Amino acid sequence: MRRIELAPRPDWERTIKQSGLIYSRSLRDDGSAVEYWNDGAAYVFTLPEVEALEKQTEELHRMCREAARYMASGELGHLGLTPQAFEFAQWSLEQDEPDVYARFDLAYAGDGSPAKMLEYNADTPTGLIEASLTQWFWLQDRIKSGALPADTDQWNGLHEALVERWRVLLHRSLSEGEGGRLFVAHSDADIYGEDWDTVAYMRDLAGEAGWEHTGIEMKDIGWHHGARQFVGVPEPWGSSRSVNALPGDAPGTQYPVIRNLFKLYPWEDVVSGDDRVVGDQEFGSLLIAGRGLFGRWFEPAWKMFLSNKLLLVALWRLYPDHPNLLPAYADGPNGMTDYVVKPVFGREGDGIRVHRADGSVTTNGQEYRREGTGRERVWQQYHELPDFPGSNGSNHPVLGSWVVSDEAFGVGIRESDGPITDYFCRFAPNIIES
Repeated sequence: MRRIELAPRPDWERTIKQSGLIYSRSLRDDGSAVEYWNDGAAYVFTLPEVEALEKQTEELHRMCREAARYMASGELGHLGLTPQAFEFAQWSLEQDEPDVYARFDLAYAGDGSPAKMLEYNADTPTGLIEASLTQWFWLQDRIKSGALPADTDQWNGLHEALVERWRVLLHRSLSEGEGGRLFVAHSDADIYGEDWDTVAYMRDLAGEAGWEHTGIEMKDIGWHHGARQFVGVPEPWGSSRSVNALPGDAPGTQYPVIRNLFKLYPWEDVVSGDDRVVGDQEFGSLLIAGRGLFGRWFEPAWKMFLSNKLLLVALWRLYPDHPNLLPAYADGPNGMTDYVVKPVFGREGDGIRVHRADGSVTTNGQEYRREGTGRERVWQQYHELPDFPGSNGSNHPVLGSWVVSDEAFGVGIRESDGPITDYFCRFAPNIIES
């Protein structure tokens, strides 16, 4: 893998918004603007390199599924969850509830050495639109302008894979008598629009697969006390694929019963009982008490195992010295002098501390808002992200390798100035050289 630089496309800010990437610009605490999309750089793979990385991704995914079973055995305790939430995740795994997608974060030096797994975002992965759409349209523009050869390809089959996954899930839902309607939920606590935009794209994908789809905010998901079911907001009576609806409070209205829900919302928040969004405090207890009675929630509850940083410890216990893993422990650095301390529920680099042998400690200055019940931490060996210096200085990339239906289907690359990939990283597209 190598990094190249190109002149940014004219009017690229408008172009990326047309692809759905409306959250490129953000502000630092000092008020300075930061662009997430990097139109003037790209990472170049060879085809054999992509094939090798796909194989490593799929092997890691298989290992993670095995590690989830290990975690479900209780060998690592309750993983920062309440006992009830842990048992709920156990039950979901035993049922083998279907999932949709996930994203590995991998460190890759680009020199043929094995990629190293940093973590697995298997519950609420974002970065989907830029990985699936924005970089694909970037490639088409570059080919059209002659900046890249016409036979240039990209490691990106996400859109087609997700449509096919939703088609499979639709057929399953219909065969189980659960109808063909999918509710797609996000939280309005997201102030940048990324969550809203991601679920809007997921609605498009599901619609292309044949689902009837309805957007809803998490706080608007209701509970029908009479029917003891989750319901959507009241609507005019009648929906072509709603197999289950309850009379609304007003004549001619109905409460659609939610039998399929995609939520971009962390499970540890859903089951916590003290969530940040007003109105959903009861979700966890109702789901746990009525497990199996509320249709399908995507991602399924067993993803609580894979989104938990203790997954890294489970993997290292099951597969010590595996070339794609880094040593990880639940009780301290165990002799490591360069290591990273991670909260079990952390996201976007929050709460991560990088400890170096010289005594220095680096953080992004943010603490993740939710602790595990026992303030659990993971100590993972520090792995230096490679530097692909460019005209603006250092660029430390992390590969976001996507998994759909147990297969690898594309990559999104975020590069950062320093060792922590945080909110202010940059997304650079990829190509496979012809």
